[in-house]
Amino acid sequence: MEELRISKTNLTRIGSLLFGVAVLIGFIYVIGIDAIGKTLLQVNPAIVLVMVGIQLLGFTFYASAWYLLIRAAGHRLPFITCQGITFASIFASYIMPSGVFLEAMRCVLGSKEASMKLGESTATVILHRILYVIGFLASTAIAMLALILSDEMTTSTILELAVMPLIAIGGLIVLFYLSTDPKRLQPLLDRALKVAQPLVRLIRKETNMNGKADQFLGDYQTGFRRMLSARSHVLISFIASLGDWACSVLILVVVLLALGYSVSPWVVVITVAIGKMIQMTPIAVPGMLGIYEAAITTSLSLFAVPVAVAASAALLSRIVTSWLDLPITGIAAYHYGYKLLSKRSPPV
Repeated sequence: MEELRISKTNLTRIGSLLFGVAVLIGFIYVIGIDAIGKTLLQVNPAIVLVMVGIQLLGFTFYASAWYLLIRAAGHRLPFITCQGITFASIFASYIMPSGVFLEAMRCVLGSKEASMKLGESTATVILHRILYVIGFLASTAIAMLALILSDEMTTSTILELAVMPLIAIGGLIVLFYLSTDPKRLQPLLDRALKVAQPLVRLIRKETNMNGKADQFLGDYQTGFRRMLSARSHVLISFIASLGDWACSVLILVVVLLALGYSVSPWVVVITVAIGKMIQMTPIAVPGMLGIYEAAITTSLSLFAVPVAVAASAALLSRIVTSWLDLPITGIAAYHYGYKLLSKRSPPV
């Protein structure tokens, strides 16, 4: 039965990946491979290395923001370990359906490596995500206002682009509300912990998660309130999250300049925000392959960027932010996977 379940899981992953590849191929076919190829050939390879450097700097900001929240929760975790877990979880999001796996892996590995209770570790990850979303929603609002005041954004464009930010704001309010009083989630969490039990058992060797929801929620609430009381740590974590966000925006700015096309920085801010919200959507497609590229292209096209340039920018930013990161994130994922397997293997 266990082998059957594993095989079904693998088939689901393969099916999700194939769906993403099909969407990407269809996207390239619709835009025109000749037009995209001709545009991409303009890019200086040295610029790609610059973009990779910016991406790695963004990862450092990302890990720093989480590291500060772990400290605010009263726990210690070496920064290099925090960075390694970040790389490993990012790799998981590239190969697993839905970015939810990224956060789940951080929760469980952070709990183990920092000797935190799982509820406390989850609180650090959730607050990190809340701070990040607040940062990019605030910058998106400023960008929209700047474009409206400069008459670079029409009413129809505002309506088309405002849907996802409004959904994100609603989700943010609900998430923060539940974080301050999480007991309402107990029935749902009981089921979620049963689903997550194989992952938790692999890393923490928990034998049974049944009936643990109440304890988990209590630990979560304690950790969340402890972090909020450490205001300086939360503030610096928010600034680090803004640094991570700024690196994401800067990458697309550099991509467009490398393609020989200049666009308002405010347009880039809105486009990257749309891309990030797409990536946060819990759809079972690894890395939102194909869907992310279509969203970036559509957003840039709404601001009169030529379709071939917009599609090339989307593909090049995907190459930089995903495919070129696979070696370093894959090494981190292998490291943590090997550690877990070696610790679980019986002594010879």
